[in-house]
Amino acid sequence: MSIELPPDAKVRFTHERLSILTPRDRQGLAGRIGVVQTDSRFVGKPTVYFPVSGDKPELRLFRVDPRHLELVESPPTAMITPSLNGGENHSGLTGGSSDAQPTSPQNEEKLSQSDLDNFFD
Repeated sequence: MSIELPPDAKVRFTHERLSILTPRDRQGLAGRIGVVQTDSRFVGKPTVYFPVSGDKPELRLFRVDPRHLELVESPPTAMITPSLNGGENHSGLTGGSSDAQPTSPQNEEKLSQSDLDNFFD
């Protein structure tokens, strides 16, 4: 059985898992919401980050069995990634005009190298 937990999904430990932990560990994890930091399509056991919560310090757990986690909130479907080139405006991505617009393939034709390069200009 494979449980997919996408990156940035919010999760918490299941009641079943919390019930078998030591009282100290249970107290530190009960009710805390963590964020998945790895992609379960590539990593079977994700890394989960728990930010500072009240008097509880931040915590990063590696290789957590996904069967011990329950999904609290899925990540947003449309992710906006920051620009890697210092905030330069990409008019092709924001709907503005540009001198060189890449053409879309017709009838599933392959794009030429120059068309591919235009996507990243």
